[in-house]
Amino acid sequence: MSGRVSSISALCLLSLFNGHSLNAQPERTLSAQQDGMTLQKIRGGILFERNLNTFNWLGAVDIDTTFGSFSLQLADQYNSNIILVDAAPTLPERRLQSNRHIISLMPRWLLSPEIALRSSWSSLVYSDAKAVGLSTASFHNVYGGIDYLPIRSISISPMLGYRWDNQGAFDDQGASYDLSARTNPLIEADGYELTGAIRFSKDHVEPRQLENHLVKAGMQKVFSGATRDSLEFQFTRSRREFYALSAGGPTPAPIDTNIESRVDDIVLFSNLLDYEVSRDFVASFFVGVSNRMLDKDIRYNGTGSQAALQFGTAIEEFYLNTFVQSMHRSRDGASFALVRFQYNERNETHSAKPLANAPEALFRTVNESEKTKDNLTRRTVLSGNARFALSQSDRLDISGSAGILRYDTPHLLNVEDRDEQLLTIGLTTLHRLSQYLDLGVTIGASASHVVYLSKDRSANNNINRVLRMVPRVVYSPFRRAVTSNTFEVLANYTVYDFEDQAALIRSFSYRQFSWLDSTTVPLTSKISLDFFVYLKLYERGQLKWNEFTERTENAFADETYAVHVRFEPENSLQVAVGVRYFSQTRYVYEDAVKRFDSRSESFGPTCTIQWKVNRYGLLSFSGWYEQRRQSDGSTRTLPNMTLNIQLTF
Repeated sequence: MSGRVSSISALCLLSLFNGHSLNAQPERTLSAQQDGMTLQKIRGGILFERNLNTFNWLGAVDIDTTFGSFSLQLADQYNSNIILVDAAPTLPERRLQSNRHIISLMPRWLLSPEIALRSSWSSLVYSDAKAVGLSTASFHNVYGGIDYLPIRSISISPMLGYRWDNQGAFDDQGASYDLSARTNPLIEADGYELTGAIRFSKDHVEPRQLENHLVKAGMQKVFSGATRDSLEFQFTRSRREFYALSAGGPTPAPIDTNIESRVDDIVLFSNLLDYEVSRDFVASFFVGVSNRMLDKDIRYNGTGSQAALQFGTAIEEFYLNTFVQSMHRSRDGASFALVRFQYNERNETHSAKPLANAPEALFRTVNESEKTKDNLTRRTVLSGNARFALSQSDRLDISGSAGILRYDTPHLLNVEDRDEQLLTIGLTTLHRLSQYLDLGVTIGASASHVVYLSKDRSANNNINRVLRMVPRVVYSPFRRAVTSNTFEVLANYTVYDFEDQAALIRSFSYRQFSWLDSTTVPLTSKISLDFFVYLKLYERGQLKWNEFTERTENAFADETYAVHVRFEPENSLQVAVGVRYFSQTRYVYEDAVKRFDSRSESFGPTCTIQWKVNRYGLLSFSGWYEQRRQSDGSTRTLPNMTLNIQLTF
């Protein structure tokens, strides 16, 4: 759980600084700034998080500033993950740490309205002390060149540079060059909007080569109203080469080793046509076709003889995505209806690449093994959703879909051929009964059927049915006082087609009831009480669908209670302190009798601080200190906290 929380928190902060990357190219005109004019954007953030024995640091800085004819862009990101592993009888306490630092610096000098000098420095340093795979890697790139506008709407940027690349014990370096051109921002001709971009980038870090190439062109024409047609073509090539790792890690010296090369080519074409039948009705048609070729080669790098033959592989993926849809929207925008028919297809083929010195019989064996991975996937889906404004205080939402997936494997040794059917339907109603009371109900159901065509896997054929109902009530009797109650009832039934013939296959059921209450009670204009209650009861058992009977095997009861005193001396500052309690009780069933099995509890104080420093920054802190008590009577103290600092100028 801590890994998921850490990843989500990191993504939230990084999303604020996604304006630049190591391959970022400035998309700006070469128009001169007014004398003495200074434009700047400075953003920074620090996130620290501790969850149990996992620690995460994340820092980011983003600077984009202009002083007359000089501009500077800087993007810096650093993150560190530390996991403390408790001591074991035969092992001491361990500290597993990984770090990553990415920085990009791009200064630029405007010489004239058509020409600007540009340089860039990008760097990545990675280290991992968790003893899994590659432990250290880094690269540093330096470029210099110009931005040239031969005409107002097209810019060309040739760049020359040098790259230092490290992978474990290997240090490589060599020349780099990058040539890019683009429309800036687009070209208009006879009502058509044309866009395009080209990039050719290559790094010669002997004995390896790295490439990034792009060709992209697009065209769009708006005829009238919402009627428009757009075309897009794109080709990309990415080539990555790295030293292959042995079972014990990277080879200790850059001789007599293998270099793995991966070349990924993607060709894509798409067309989207929107046709306005009337002011309220729009029909759309989309078709997208793409082909991907992934070649993997093993190249021997050394003076001796290669220890073993290693064949390269080729993977080709063909994609077809298409849909037809129609949408109707009322004049006031309160109601709409949409229906879509969609068809997707993916054809994936695998093959081995021959070697000059390899025996023919060995190649046929390896190639046949690769071909067992071939597969063809076809998915057809009919879906729709609609919203009806029944009155100013009542709304009804309806959604549903019916889809079929066919997964075919042409090779006889691959027995994963299957068909899948999925049906879903959902209904949500929202009612404003008064200015103080809102009521909503969501009802949903789904049914899926998985059928394996081979007798070797048919024991896994099953039907899954899910029913769900969620009523919700929000009551606000006066200003700043609100209570929200949400109930959920869920039933999940999975029935296997041939459980009578397979002793280890058993149909099962899962049922859940939950109740969530969130209440805020203002005591004064600056002090409030917040209450939170979450109760979840769920059980699992063996199911006999034909008789609709079950034998319950285990049950759980989760309880969470929290209360906070919140103090807001001003709109920009909020401080809350309180306590939180959680317990989980487990039960087992023996001879249809429910018996207590175990119980775990945690209790501790909590604290939250949020301070918005005018328009320049935000400081937030949340933490809780809990004592966990297990069913055997043992206790453990665990501090948890999250600190987030954001600054913007």
